[in-house]
This record gives sequence, structure tokens and C-alpha cells, in this order.
Amino acid sequence: MNNLFLRLKNLPFYLSLSFIFTAITLIAVNILALVNSKPVSAVYDAFYSGISALFAFCAGVMICFYVCKNTKKSVAAGYCILVFDAVLFALCRVHISFVFAIILALFFSSLFEKYSLLAAFCICFLTSLAFSLALGLGYDYLFSFLKALCLTLKGRGALFGLVNNVYSLVFSSNLETLFYHKDYSGTAFVNSNVITGVIDIFNAQKLAGINAAKYLTGKYFVNIFVSVGVFLLIYQRLESTVKSAFFLCFLLGVIFGDIRLFALFLLIYNPFMYFGYLLLTLVSYLAAYLLDIRIMLLKTGSLFELFKYMDKPIYFILTGLVITVLAYFLESLILTKFDFQSRRIVPSNIRKLVNALGGDRNIEKITGETVILRNPNLINILSLDCEIKGSEVTLLPDDISALREYY
Repeated sequence: MNNLFLRLKNLPFYLSLSFIFTAITLIAVNILALVNSKPVSAVYDAFYSGISALFAFCAGVMICFYVCKNTKKSVAAGYCILVFDAVLFALCRVHISFVFAIILALFFSSLFEKYSLLAAFCICFLTSLAFSLALGLGYDYLFSFLKALCLTLKGRGALFGLVNNVYSLVFSSNLETLFYHKDYSGTAFVNSNVITGVIDIFNAQKLAGINAAKYLTGKYFVNIFVSVGVFLLIYQRLESTVKSAFFLCFLLGVIFGDIRLFALFLLIYNPFMYFGYLLLTLVSYLAAYLLDIRIMLLKTGSLFELFKYMDKPIYFILTGLVITVLAYFLESLILTKFDFQSRRIVPSNIRKLVNALGGDRNIEKITGETVILRNPNLINILSLDCEIKGSEVTLLPDDISALREYY
């Protein structure tokens, strides 16, 4: 169990290359999509919907490599995840989700760590086939649930924004499509034709209605201003490789409006911060609706679309600045209470040793065979075989070597 906690804590590092490769691919495809042509749009749509498969393969390879330190096992784990995605897509035209890809990668890496290459590969391959077949054959039930969810969210733009953020990470298929192109977000009569979906209504009327404020504008606040607030808070806390991954996810979200990787990074960095992020999403959509700011988007809500369809720029910028400040301080408050990245996770036997030394915060550093403590009065001398000289404590070689692994 402790190994699982350590891997969950190190996920931002394990997945940094996965984020980098996926973000670079999406940025390149978005730049290509600036060329207005049907073939380019088809390529863009294919990459946008299937990018989670690339992330899933990279996640399987990288997590397994860091766990097993074996290239063959890493490639085998990535391959098994691709098999899962291929079967699922063949059955219901849906790709593996980001969150499920990480769960599979962690599960497969634990099997490859425990068993030989051939045995683990057979288990993972059969598991991929079984789960993907089960999910693919049961997709109709999921779609029924999705339609029921849409009926619940109909008319509630703020809740739609919140749920769509979660749904896009967990189920991959975007909830937003049903609102952008179906009657869950509105219906209009245009030239004796019934038009459904907020984006399709705009394309028919060339006029942004109130539903643009309810279902679309809030996405710009989340893409830009919430992202900026969160970025300013945690960027300097990250390691160099993880910084690059986070920066690319940030750029992708702010410039091109695809915030899936940014939200996913925040989820694996600190789940409590992600819950705060969802609350900020709710506030963003609600603010856009209350202020009736009607900014359209046709794809993901990029900066190019923002400038093209801008509405009430002064209100938009002022509200955005308030949301940025709110995002920074709300997430900062959450981080002070739940900072998993700075917390050491150690086995129970080491935890007993640490507690005997006065706890994690009492250990200042380890030099040679001694431990330097902040307050030697907190030592439990009945639980330790040691020598104490002021703030320096000399321990047995085995105890020192065990502590050095974590401090």
C-alpha cells in the first residue's frame, strides 16, 4: 500500500513526458487547424477526440519504466493499454479516458513489477481484452446515463461547466457535444427549420443569444483566468521536468482553449486543488451568465475565437481579474491544508523511528552517522538505541541508512 501512495505522489514526475508529448502534439495540431479547410478540420477532430490514446500509451510506458526499470516491460504495458483503446474504439467509437489510462498504467506496472515479462504481459493483455469488451458492450447503458445527466443539467449552465470538466477526464467522450449541437442548450426556428444546440443556432442566426452566456463564455474564464491563478501559485513549486510539462499544458489551455491536460495535471498533483478548480469553474460560468457576457466559440475557445467574438470586453477583463485573484487565494488556502507533494510517505517501521525522533518536522538533516534535530527534548529515548549530544543524535548504522532513503 505504501508503494501505491509513493507512486501516486510521484505521478506528476512519472507522467511529465506523457504530458509533454501530448501537449506538443495538440499544440501542433491546433496551429495546423488555423488553416481553414475540410481535410485539416478532419485531422483536427481526429486528434482532439483521440489524443487520450497517445497519452495512455505514453503513461503506460513511463509509469512502468519508473516502477520496473525495464524497457521491454514498459513497452509491453503501453501496448496492452493500446489494445484496450483499440477494442473500445472498435466497439463504440470512444477512446480510453485520461483518468482510466492512468489507473490501467498503475495496475499494469504493479503486475509487471511482480511477475516475469511473459506472465505479466499475458495477464495484462487478457485484462485489457476483458475490460474493453465489457465496457464496449455496456456503452449503451453509459450513453443512457449521459442523456439522463444532460436532462438534469439542461438550463443549468454553471453545473454543465463543472460536470463537463470531470466528464471529459473520466469518460473521454465530451459531454459538451450534446449541448453544443443538441437541444439540451436550446432550440430555435430559423428559416422554417428547427435548429438545436447553442453553436448550431449561432451558425444559423449569426447572433449570440443568452445561451452563449450560459454555456460558452464561462469556458473562456476557466481557460484563461482560472488557469493563470493556478499557474502563478504552483509553477515555482515544481521540479524542472515537471515545470516544462505544466507550462505546455498551461499554454495549450490559455492559447488554444484545450484545458483537459491542465485539469488532469492539477488532479494528479493535488486532488483537493482540483476540487477547488471545479468550484472556480462553477463560479466562472455563473459569473458569465449573471453578467450576460455572450462570447461565442466554435471549437475549444481559443484566444483567436475570443478576439473574434468578443462581447463586453471591459466587464470580461475586470471579471477575469477578480477570478484570477480568487483562484490564486482559494487554491493557496487549499494547498496550505493539503500539500501532498511536500509530505514524506514512509513505511510503518521507518515511521516508528521518525516518531521516536520527535516526528517528521523535528528532523532537520542527516550528516554521516548522526541526525540533527530541531528540538532534542522530543526524543523518545525508550524507543531508540542512540547517543545524544545536544541536537545531534547518533543512531545504529541500519537506522541511519533507512532514514537516508527518505531524508
